[in-house]
Amino acid sequence: MKKFLLAAGVLALAIMVVACGEEPQNQDLVTVPPTTNGGEVAPPVTGETPEQVAPVTASSDIFITVDELRNVINDVVLVGVIDPTMGLVPFTNASNPIHGSYLVWTPDYMRGGTDEAISPEVAIFRRPADEMEELLSRAGITPDSKIVVYHSDSGAQSARVYWHLYALGFNVRFLDGGNAAWRAANGRTGGSSRMNRGDAGNLTVPNRDFSNHDAGIEGVLHALQNPDEWVVIDVRNDAERAGERVGASSNAFGTGRIAGTYHIEWTNTVDSDGFIRPEAELRELFAFIGDRSVITYCQGGVRSAHLWMVLKSLGFNVYNYDGSWIEWSYAASSAGSFHDRDLVLSFTEEWTDNNGRI
Repeated sequence: MKKFLLAAGVLALAIMVVACGEEPQNQDLVTVPPTTNGGEVAPPVTGETPEQVAPVTASSDIFITVDELRNVINDVVLVGVIDPTMGLVPFTNASNPIHGSYLVWTPDYMRGGTDEAISPEVAIFRRPADEMEELLSRAGITPDSKIVVYHSDSGAQSARVYWHLYALGFNVRFLDGGNAAWRAANGRTGGSSRMNRGDAGNLTVPNRDFSNHDAGIEGVLHALQNPDEWVVIDVRNDAERAGERVGASSNAFGTGRIAGTYHIEWTNTVDSDGFIRPEAELRELFAFIGDRSVITYCQGGVRSAHLWMVLKSLGFNVYNYDGSWIEWSYAASSAGSFHDRDLVLSFTEEWTDNNGRI
């Protein structure tokens, strides 16, 4: 009886964690027209901005299917992006990872206090390359490794890891359908380990320059002032975009949205079973982009990484905004110290300044 009550308690806790995390999937394919702040366009910003490159043909080297994985499973490093709390719940995808996987979760690849953001006050950002080198070396990963990333419950989190590894220069694929698809196909599970518990080795990542992958706040400001060449897409849910304070608002310095952006929730790119939607449907959904370049943003660069990945697969020239709303709200807040706060505020709507971190 005690064991039953303990398991029930763990299950309840895990359900609470999921409920406070990513929003449920919205299957309606809806494109919301861009909003504007109603003011004059600010003068162009100076400094480096992402290079404008025309879209290329659709890519087939981002996703991998379960059948394809079976054929190469002995030749790849499997990285499962799995919440350890969910992993405590018996008989779930999270507690039955693909056999031989190395498991990671958000503290392994994201943190605050890094100089990579515009301020150490930004609480969620990618870990620096040297920290990722130490982590990945614990799985025996080398610059020549072939990596497959998958999820148990959060496709957005595994896409975030995919984006990070791709930007670091690794040969990486995303398992379409995640561990649920693998288990449904009777794939072997069990025998995994936390990546951060392995012995550290020596690894130098192939690339340390994120300028072709992370737009940064200056790149976003540039894009907003050049709408004929750029599209910025907000992938958050309706409540976040409307400026409401929700669970995901944690660590931001206020609530609101970036003005002049399109709104397409990231879940519109997956079906009810968690698979990426067919290419024809996706091309119809994103036809409004045309030949413009794209920047995606959310709250902390996680959900936006999923849309980045999908648009990348379609051949668009796309950047993830890693700092996303958390960094943007810091720049807009009276508690921040961004060098051009007035310009940021001119491109901010539904804004409520918390005057500090939520």
